[in-house]
Amino acid sequence: MRFVSQIWLATLIVVFAACNRQPLPPPQPAAHEPKVRATVVTIQTTIQPANKTYTHTLVIANDRARSSDEVDEWRLFDFREKRVTYVDDLTKTYRRVPFAEIVASHRETIEKPLPDGMPRAQFVTGRAQKTLLGMAAKQSLIRMGAYQRELWIAEHPLIPPNLFAMMQASGSSPSKLAGVMREADEALIDLRGYPLADHAELPYENTKLIVENTVVKIEQRDVPAAFLNVNRAYNLSKAQQSRSERSK
Repeated sequence: MRFVSQIWLATLIVVFAACNRQPLPPPQPAAHEPKVRATVVTIQTTIQPANKTYTHTLVIANDRARSSDEVDEWRLFDFREKRVTYVDDLTKTYRRVPFAEIVASHRETIEKPLPDGMPRAQFVTGRAQKTLLGMAAKQSLIRMGAYQRELWIAEHPLIPPNLFAMMQASGSSPSKLAGVMREADEALIDLRGYPLADHAELPYENTKLIVENTVVKIEQRDVPAAFLNVNRAYNLSKAQQSRSERSK
């Protein structure tokens, strides 16, 4: 069980490291810049015992969504086209992957067998409900040993119901031990709604590692139209170009 705890310690450390990369500031259109009316979800991340707090935004408009906490390499979710565009600002390239392909690839990874004796995390939909930001949120729990993650999920009319599921499925490549989370991942990629509160904790030695994400505001305002579009000067990645040529 200590080995399993170390896995989740590493997970939380990765989250901590990611949060140390400063997110983009909330997008604000310049005076003469094209803009679009968008839903802007403000999310606050708190990390203990480091006592660090970060804020980022999730921007949604015209069936597209993007998070400001992804810097240099980011994802553009397109619900009209049912695909995710992975954008690399460093190489000035992008690639597009259909939702269905992302989910299939993710499921293939988490279905791989685990070493003997390795436990799997459990996903539990609780009966508890509470009101957050005026919405009825339902409790869901992920547990494995001393690790616990509690999500309070609500279906907000301004947030695509499968946005959180696609963010989970399209994240960084799962490790060889991704099967540990098979039951939880299956539940999350089938999920409808967005967690207005997300609390993960793991006791470790004489302390407790905690990562908490809380939606503090949902509003509608103008944002730069460019924030939800791929730069026209960017090129299709070489890997996707080769794939397209092979499929012809």
